[in-house]
Amino acid sequence: MFINTNSKLYKPCRVHALFSMSFAKRDIISITDFSRDELLYLCKKGAELRKLEAAGDRYKLQLEKQRRLAMLFYEPSTRTAQSFKTAIAELGGGHEGFSGTEGTSVAKKETIRDTIVMFEANHFDGIVMRNKLDGSVQWAADVSCIPVINGGDGKNEHPTQSLLDLFTLYEVHGGLDGIKLGFGGDLSHGRTVRSLSLALSHFDDITIYWAAADFLGMPKELVELLQERGVTVIQKASVEEVIDEVDFYYMTRPQLERMPDATPEIVNELMQRYKIDKEKIESFKGKVMHPLPVNSEIAEIDVAVYFMPCQGFFRQAENGIFMRKALLYEMFKDGEYVQFKGKLNTVLEQGNNRLKRSKSSNERPEGKIQDIKEGTVFDHLEKGTEGKISEALRLVERGFDSIPARIKEKSGSLLKTSMLTLTDRELKHVVLLSPDATINVIHEGEITEKYVYLLCQNENCVTRVINEDVPPKFYHEHDLIKCRYCRHKYVLTHPKVTSKEFEAYKASLPTGIQQL
Repeated sequence: MFINTNSKLYKPCRVHALFSMSFAKRDIISITDFSRDELLYLCKKGAELRKLEAAGDRYKLQLEKQRRLAMLFYEPSTRTAQSFKTAIAELGGGHEGFSGTEGTSVAKKETIRDTIVMFEANHFDGIVMRNKLDGSVQWAADVSCIPVINGGDGKNEHPTQSLLDLFTLYEVHGGLDGIKLGFGGDLSHGRTVRSLSLALSHFDDITIYWAAADFLGMPKELVELLQERGVTVIQKASVEEVIDEVDFYYMTRPQLERMPDATPEIVNELMQRYKIDKEKIESFKGKVMHPLPVNSEIAEIDVAVYFMPCQGFFRQAENGIFMRKALLYEMFKDGEYVQFKGKLNTVLEQGNNRLKRSKSSNERPEGKIQDIKEGTVFDHLEKGTEGKISEALRLVERGFDSIPARIKEKSGSLLKTSMLTLTDRELKHVVLLSPDATINVIHEGEITEKYVYLLCQNENCVTRVINEDVPPKFYHEHDLIKCRYCRHKYVLTHPKVTSKEFEAYKASLPTGIQQL
């Protein structure tokens, strides 16, 4: 560790003792990957850095080796990107990258995988990434040999935002147990609410109150997850009712870019009932927080609030420097540079999403495999999808048979083809059109393999984007099956998969998200 000994407050033992917990070579994907002790530890580090700042020793703490941070922001960013740039610069490191994909190879249809490898090849020591797709940063971390930090993946998570939010609560409250927090604004489409509420679930006696309009409310899935983790979640009818109960009120802007079906006028009308103004919080003794930016047209926080004692969001923004600086120091303080190998991990080639089905003796496959000696039969298709699947796979164009059929007294339909081997891209085409399809592989007139190709049900998951070539992977946790990448739970809907088949598949999955 290198510390500037010219500082008038040079106290090496004190600073060194603080920075002792190991975060080296660690990906930062979800706030739930941290332990309670780690979160408290980072808050204490943030407090120490604030003291150094107040003492005029902003550059006292330095990395021993030069480190470079790649900033891969597929979505434009000001606050998060600049905060990371400032943090690494104050530690004596450097940064490069992009904010928005115009003028990059991403605009030339380069995959996330290839972009990650290219930045590794350019000898960066770590990556901060933001992308519109849920689970995209976990995929980047699986590809990368250097640490990856989640700067926001779709509607999913924003762990370093929740770190600075936690630190803001920690500073004011004097700890993180027993907090009563209110949420307002758009709780459905933003990732900050999800990350902060999950971060608080590490602590005791946490109560979350919320009030929001219609489709802007807290998602049921998130509420259930928080309750499972011991958090009390209470919905109220108005901002005033929430304010009466809480010590902190966390307002968020409407994520219009994630609401393609909602007009700004409708969202604006809904937000007006829940905006924060002087009248609503005149007697509020706590702090108003906001991840920023505030939408100037909708003005979810009225300008008068900016001048009130309860305004806490500007200090909250500065806390991003302290927490990201602390995190980066921990990640890069020790160890050698990672040597670029130029090879992908072979486990990235295959998913674990093929749910095997038994070929029972009482099944009568004659109608199913008639006319097919070698090939594939797609069974249990949604009506009317046979032609779409044939077209998507370009069966006729590529010289394969394409025979749609329907078995009597069956509601679904099937498609027979002489195409024997299908790639993951081709299987995704099938399942995106007909999610409950069963794939029957035919060899010498017999069904030799039968399976369901599971695909994450979160429509914004990176695994559903065909051209990204992300092999679907699942894990099981607390008797639930979840997507490795976006961590959304998978609910089986296939009408023919038996409980025995499903349990056998679940037993084959890893427990939790494990290092590949």
